[in-house]
Amino acid sequence: MAEMTKHVGLYGDKPCVVVFRELPEEDDQALIVISDSLEGQFHDDIMSVVDSPEGQESNNVSEVFFRRRLTDGENMLEALHSRGKLTKVPTNMVKLTPAPNQSVDLTEVNAELKKIETGSNPPLVTEAPAENLSQGEVPTEEVASDNQIAQNLLSQASLLREDAKVLLGDADSKEAEAYNLAPELKPKQGPRRPPKNASLDV
Repeated sequence: MAEMTKHVGLYGDKPCVVVFRELPEEDDQALIVISDSLEGQFHDDIMSVVDSPEGQESNNVSEVFFRRRLTDGENMLEALHSRGKLTKVPTNMVKLTPAPNQSVDLTEVNAELKKIETGSNPPLVTEAPAENLSQGEVPTEEVASDNQIAQNLLSQASLLREDAKVLLGDADSKEAEAYNLAPELKPKQGPRRPPKNASLDV
């Protein structure tokens, strides 16, 4: 049985990576990267993260891009934005291809994930795919705006802060446990400063 791969698909006949499955307050829109628009090492860096265990375990590869850097040191998500690689497209025009000869509409995937996350039935999709496009024709692409990218970056930052709080709490408890086991390792406090109102001997 072929191995399943997340986050990759087709926009029309163009291979793509789905970076944001949907946008805040625009759940019928997604941000994708056309794979052929990536060059050389940039392409290899992005696809290596998509294919990595971390990328495949996440339902939102944007979160992984936000934490990872390119070979040249630039943040991956910021690089995709600053280099104009993120493209805003309707979700119903994207088909995910988790395995060879297998495809599923991104709209359906989003609805199922939303159903799992909320524990309720997803809203009905009332917008049908465009039927008046000739075969192989792709609707006009819209480059993601700074505001949309900023909103998603803020969402990622909020998630990272929550993760950081948990990690700091774990670090504090482990530090306290270590000092209980070996008190001599605890840093000694330096001499205390005298109170500001302390009188000086003349």
